[in-house]
Amino acid sequence: MKSIKLSLIPMLAIAALATSPVHAADESAEAAKKSSKKICKKYRPTGTRIAKKTCMTQRGWDELKRRAQEAARTSQRLSGHQNREEGPTGGF
Repeated sequence: MKSIKLSLIPMLAIAALATSPVHAADESAEAAKKSSKKICKKYRPTGTRIAKKTCMTQRGWDELKRRAQEAARTSQRLSGHQNREEGPTGGF
């Protein structure tokens, strides 16, 4: 399960960066500077021992986390719905 999450990081990172929200106009200079600072994290894609590095702002990492949680909830909701339709015997 952990390796599946790690293999989705690059795809979700690109999606998060492509649609990241614009900074609010009323943010202070310090908060803007902090949110624009790049944070790099290493991960190992499934099937390899070679680590990869992905760098994003804190806002990007927060958006990535939010989208991953939303995808997990949607997946659980859909799989639970399908199981209920099949009945207690699992569709057999």
